[in-house]
Amino acid sequence: MQKSPRVSIVIPTYRRPQLMGRALKSVLDQTYGDFEVIVVDDNARGESAQTETARLIAERFNDPRVRYIVNEASQGAGRARNIGIEKAKGEYVAFLDDDEDWEAEKLSKQVAALDAADPEVGVIDTGFYDWKKNGRVKPVMPKMQGWILHRLLQKTGGRAPKLSTMLCRRSALFEVGLFDTALSAREDYDLYIRLARHYRFESVKEPLSNKRANVGARKSGNFNNRAKGFEQVYRKIEPDLKPNPRCNAIYLLKFAAALSMANRHAEARGKYFQAFRLWHWNPRLLTYGFKLLHGRFIGR
Repeated sequence: MQKSPRVSIVIPTYRRPQLMGRALKSVLDQTYGDFEVIVVDDNARGESAQTETARLIAERFNDPRVRYIVNEASQGAGRARNIGIEKAKGEYVAFLDDDEDWEAEKLSKQVAALDAADPEVGVIDTGFYDWKKNGRVKPVMPKMQGWILHRLLQKTGGRAPKLSTMLCRRSALFEVGLFDTALSAREDYDLYIRLARHYRFESVKEPLSNKRANVGARKSGNFNNRAKGFEQVYRKIEPDLKPNPRCNAIYLLKFAAALSMANRHAEARGKYFQAFRLWHWNPRLLTYGFKLLHGRFIGR
């Protein structure tokens, strides 16, 4: 009987076959080898991007560890990731966006850390290299450690986890319910919140992934969908926010910024004044208020 791999890596892809190829190569180049890669192609079967992705995998990545799944119709990144998790055989699950890639020792260091961790640790995060459009690169280290729910709700005090830097217990993902495909945006943040209610987050304090704003093909988010995602997530986490007016106020300011970026300025001002009523002395009120007044959030 064939032994299951320790790690399953889920790569959702959509209309970026060449970038997906770089991401997949970075997985196959890992120093840790006990894994499977599940590429979930969210291009509808028969579309040019799907046929090119299939050809690329067949010609360049003839590796038995690679599993290629094609959705009959595009279902979105959240559903594509869920399909990968559901098909996964590994004890641990990692995610990699098709426009990002990993350093060679990422999996070996994360697997060692999660193997040594207590069962209450559900996620091992890492740092990443942030490649800017001007060619500059900035190492970004993980900051949130332990029981991070409160810090996640505020999204302050250091960067939150990131899908392409996380290694998760597969059992933890199923316990909290996978990605919420009903959300218009922020599916990743919603998942972090649900994981943080039940599990500790720890990290390998090294940049072991690459976020590339300089690839020229990153997809800019739909601002209306982003604003709707803020609203949907707010409804889900409102019970967590209500007992803490300061957390609530911080979220409402970020919600206001998302509404402003979607040109929904009256609603943005409404969320701003809600935040003001909850926390008069929030130092962010001045900077957010200035940007809302002058439309500085547009296009950012």
